[in-house]
Amino acid sequence: MVIEPALIARWRAAAASSDAQSTIARLHDEIAAQVRAQRPLCVSSGRCCGFEAHGHRLYLTGLETAWTWARLACQPCVNDVEAAITAGTCPFLAGGCSVHGVRPPGCRIYFCDRDPAGWQSALAERCHQEVRSLHDRLDVPYRYAEWRSLLAAFAAAEAAS
Repeated sequence: MVIEPALIARWRAAAASSDAQSTIARLHDEIAAQVRAQRPLCVSSGRCCGFEAHGHRLYLTGLETAWTWARLACQPCVNDVEAAITAGTCPFLAGGCSVHGVRPPGCRIYFCDRDPAGWQSALAERCHQEVRSLHDRLDVPYRYAEWRSLLAAFAAAEAAS
């Protein structure tokens, strides 16, 4: 996926806005409250970050990626992301989640629990709709894409600047 550096710059500026800061922080708090209330079972202890092995992907918006990117202690380079894609994993999987405190909403919501009550899906959909609305309020283009492809675009933009 090709994403223009100018679009990434717009997402990064929007992610720094007070609206984005408060909305995403509130969503993270709401997710944490739901997780505490539901007490889902985690049987894999981070192995779910091996996307290929578990047959799933993590999708985010450009704005969520920009918010997360700004909080990373160490941003990955393009080679790091490409290596993770080749390995079928998240680039932050290093003996556990190396970005646990700033991980995206999808990571916060996903558990290997079979989700018999459907709370994970409902929560993910509601959070996604709020982030989509945030894109509209901030007048930034909406893109929903696979996590590693967005990270690769952000890393490429960083390298080019």
